Amino acid sequence: MMKVGIVLMLLGVGWSSWIVGASAGTRVDARTVPPVNAGQDTRSVEKEREKVVMQEISTELLQGAIHRYLEHIWSQKVKTITVSVLDPAEPTPVPSGIVELQVLPTGSDDGLGRRVFHLSVAVAGKAWKTIQVLADVSAMVDAIVPARLMKTEELIDEGDLKITSIRIHQWNHPFLTDRDEVIGKSAARPLPPDTPLRAAFIKLPLVVKKGDRVLIEARRGGLSIQTYGITKSSGQVGQTIMVANLDSGRELRAKVVAPSLVQVEF
Repeated sequence: MMKVGIVLMLLGVGWSSWIVGASAGTRVDARTVPPVNAGQDTRSVEKEREKVVMQEISTELLQGAIHRYLEHIWSQKVKTITVSVLDPAEPTPVPSGIVELQVLPTGSDDGLGRRVFHLSVAVAGKAWKTIQVLADVSAMVDAIVPARLMKTEELIDEGDLKITSIRIHQWNHPFLTDRDEVIGKSAARPLPPDTPLRAAFIKLPLVVKKGDRVLIEARRGGLSIQTYGITKSSGQVGQTIMVANLDSGRELRAKVVAPSLVQVEF
């Protein structure tokens, strides 16, 4: 036993495992040479020591790299992103050293659901290999929804809205997430409560309605002529509607510029 102990001391074989770092900040245990048993001879010990020390990239590290990549490219479009790695199911062995993972762009990064990612792996600052990862990706957004039933043409106020989290099927989703895009608009159709709003569901409010008495203004250069008329249809600011001149009865095409004010060209 004394001789075996001396051999071990000369060979420098210890009993503790080596620890190596990963680029994502997680420290993982490397696969190391096992302790020497009394029955091992010097030749087998040397053979074990010649083996390359390996470490493992866990599925959690792959998941984190993909998650950070999607957060970067999707910016503020979504609230939360969930990534679940399906394959590889087992840790990936790599040589010892600091590991850096980089997701390679594919040119089409708007997909949710089951997707394939290619990750470039560098060890100790040198490119090692590219691995393929199959992952399931899902995302949630905070969508604006009506808090009550909104009728067509009804003006939408802040108190008429609330926020709800919904799962989306593509990152470039159609749902409205900014209250300022909705407040002051009107419903383009009946809107049941808790319906995620889309741009097509709202519109600019009508500032004149059919049968309203309006001021008709005609301008050319510094000349301005004004008279009153009756609208033949409803309209928003910027729309062109028909109005009837109260004095002549003549119908004119006029542009809505403000409540109770339209302009014609001459």
